[in-house]
Amino acid sequence: MAIRPTIIAAAIAISATAPAQAGDLASGWNWLAKTNEIQTEGAVWNDRIGDGKDRWKTGGLTQSYIFPERIFSRSPWFKDRASALEINGRGVVMTPDDTSDTGIDSKDRPYAQYAGVGLHLRSIARPRRLSAGLALQEEARIGIEAGWQGEPLPLFDIQSSLHDMAGTGGTAANLSNSIDGEALVNLEARHTWRLHWQAPGRDIELAPFAQASLGMRENNLRFGADLIAGSALEGRTWGNDLATGALLAGASMPRKGFNWTLFSGADLGFVASDAFLDGGFAAGGPSVPREKVVARVRGGVLLEYDNLGIGFSLNWLSKEFRGQSDGQLIGAIQIKYRF
Repeated sequence: MAIRPTIIAAAIAISATAPAQAGDLASGWNWLAKTNEIQTEGAVWNDRIGDGKDRWKTGGLTQSYIFPERIFSRSPWFKDRASALEINGRGVVMTPDDTSDTGIDSKDRPYAQYAGVGLHLRSIARPRRLSAGLALQEEARIGIEAGWQGEPLPLFDIQSSLHDMAGTGGTAANLSNSIDGEALVNLEARHTWRLHWQAPGRDIELAPFAQASLGMRENNLRFGADLIAGSALEGRTWGNDLATGALLAGASMPRKGFNWTLFSGADLGFVASDAFLDGGFAAGGPSVPREKVVARVRGGVLLEYDNLGIGFSLNWLSKEFRGQSDGQLIGAIQIKYRF
């Protein structure tokens, strides 16, 4: 586990001497408005590369494909905005604190597995220059996700096989301590404001956001912000993994040579319902009393050379149910390649 601070410290040292020059935010927006290149963003995450313990959100993956509006139309969909359609898929495995418990424990969280597919509209406004080197840009994302939790998903079987291969034992999930199968549909909306400062050799962005989920899977509001610094952030878009809050690097202008990005962020969530803790939406499975206010904190690095990039982040999640032993730390790995 000691390798993670070493990697991040090395990235900070490299960034201090990186010769790359910061780009102009307007040129990045112009590229986004004209490109017809399909973009991707996503990550694989697991608590074993976080705090090393099996916790509630123990593992999963998310993958998105972003199709710019130029693929569908020669004219912009909205004036002074660059837009795209996003198709994303994700899977999540969730376990109790005590994974050795094979029976119903009213004080512990139920096992849950979920897979969903979403369709979202993403739109980025033309940046407004506030002063020399300082610009403001706003970004909107709205859409719907449809998914399934519980049987007959194979995620528990996959997790158990991986644990057996690693010699850590399989899962103890069964019908008595997991949520029954049911369909879940949710609306998602997010608005981000990006204050972009262009400095010699690097860009810095402060990005506060508001996010809402409404539907059968969960109902919540989140407010937070991310601080991003890099050798070239122009034309760069960002997404977040819904389960962990991990920051995901998306589209970017083609660049040659080495580029670096460091990021950190936090958000506060107000939770009205959560099907994975409430025993399902209508399934009536085992449930626990959840926390109404939750927090997430994250930090990571993205290193890129020409078309290849690799990122790593640590994502801390506060307690999500009453009586939970403590929060959890989740590691997320992202690999990017431009074809």
